[in-house]
Amino acid sequence: MKFIHAADLHLDSPFLGLTSLPAQLAARVRRSTFDAATKIFDRALAEHVDFVLLAGDLFDRAEQSVAAQAYLFDQFTRLQTAQIPVVISFGNHDYATDQHQVVAYPDNVTVFGPQVTTTTLTLGSGETVAISGFSYPQRWVTADVAATYPAHAATDWHIGMLHGAVTTGGVNDHYAPFTLAELQPKHYDYWALGHIHQHQVLATQPPIVYAGNPQGRAVNETGARGAYLVTSRGRQLVPTFFPTAVLAWETATLTTQATTLVALGRAVVTWLTEHPAQLPTLTALTIKTTQPLSATDQARLADWPTLLQRTQRAALQAAQRYFVRLTVHATTTPLAAPQLDQDYWARGAAQVFTPANLQTVFGKLTQEPSLADWLEQVAPQDLQQAASQRLNQWLRGEHTDVS
Repeated sequence: MKFIHAADLHLDSPFLGLTSLPAQLAARVRRSTFDAATKIFDRALAEHVDFVLLAGDLFDRAEQSVAAQAYLFDQFTRLQTAQIPVVISFGNHDYATDQHQVVAYPDNVTVFGPQVTTTTLTLGSGETVAISGFSYPQRWVTADVAATYPAHAATDWHIGMLHGAVTTGGVNDHYAPFTLAELQPKHYDYWALGHIHQHQVLATQPPIVYAGNPQGRAVNETGARGAYLVTSRGRQLVPTFFPTAVLAWETATLTTQATTLVALGRAVVTWLTEHPAQLPTLTALTIKTTQPLSATDQARLADWPTLLQRTQRAALQAAQRYFVRLTVHATTTPLAAPQLDQDYWARGAAQVFTPANLQTVFGKLTQEPSLADWLEQVAPQDLQQAASQRLNQWLRGEHTDVS
C-alpha cells in the first residue's frame, strides 16, 4: 500500500504585508500555494498511489475563490482519471465549506462531515483500509473530538485523520485538542494530522504525523515544507517526507563593524554573496552594528532599507533573495542619566511577555480570522525586543522607526 498525506494547502493565502515586492515576484508569491500543491498531486500520479489524504485547511478561508475551487476540481479530476481516491477533512480555516461549495467534487472524493465517521477503501491489491475523520463545523472546535474516534476496524489497515492541536493534557485550546495518550490506544496504523505547519513525527509506533504545510506563507514559516509519501513495509506504515515549496522564507542576522551607511551597504552585499539561496527566498535580515553610526547616518536609517533594496537588485537576484524585512539595530552611545535599570527590565519583561498574557491582552480580537492569524505568527520575544527598542529610543529623545 502507498498513499500521500498532506495538509494545510492554504490556497488563496493573501500574503499580507508584501506590497513592496516587485510585480513578477509578487505574482510568483501569490501562485506559490497553488504551485506547491500541484507538486503533491503530480507526485501522487507519478507514484501511482492508492489514495491521497488531505487533512484540513485546503483553503485559507471559508469563502473560497472561484480560482481555488476550480483548481482543486481540476486536480481531483486528474486523480480520478488515474483511479486515485481522495479523502478530505476540512479544518479551522475552511470550516463548513459545504455551505459555500457550488460545484460537486468528482466521484473519487470523500469529504468528512462534522461528526467522526469512517469510510472504507478496497485497494487494487484486495487490501481494505478504514479511514476515520471529521471536518470542522465552525472555526473553533474545543471539544475532545479524539475521544469519539472508533477502535481499529476489522480491516487490513486503519488510518485516522485529525486536524487539531496536540497538547500534554489539561490545556484549553480552540483547535480540536488531543494528546498522544488518546490516539495510541485506538491501535490505528497511522494518524494523518493537520493544523501545525511544521512537519514532524510525534510518534513512530504507530506513526502520528503532522504533514506541515506545502508552502511557507510568512517569515515565521522557515525550513523545508512539503508532504509525506507513506508506504507499507510488512505490517508497518513508513512515512517519507518530500519537499514541495517553490519559494522559501528565512530569518538571518548580520553583525558588522560598519560605522557608516555606505559600509553597512557593502556588508549586506558581501553577506548576499556568501549566502546564496537554493530557492527564491523572502528574507528578514537583522543587522547589528558593533560601533555607533554618526548622528547624520542614524537620522537616515528610516529610508536606508528601501534605498538598499532598489540599488542592490543585481546582488539580491544573484543570491535569489528579497528582503521582506530589513531591521537595523545600531549601537548607540550609552545613555547618560537616567540609566535604564536592565535587571528590573529583564524581570518585568519575563513576567509580561508571555503567551498567556498575549492571549489576555488581545482577548476577543482573536475571533477575527486575520487578527488570529497575525497573533499566531507573533512570538513574545519579538514584542519584547520591539518594546525595548522603542523604550530606549524614547529615553534618548528619538522617535524614528528604523525597521
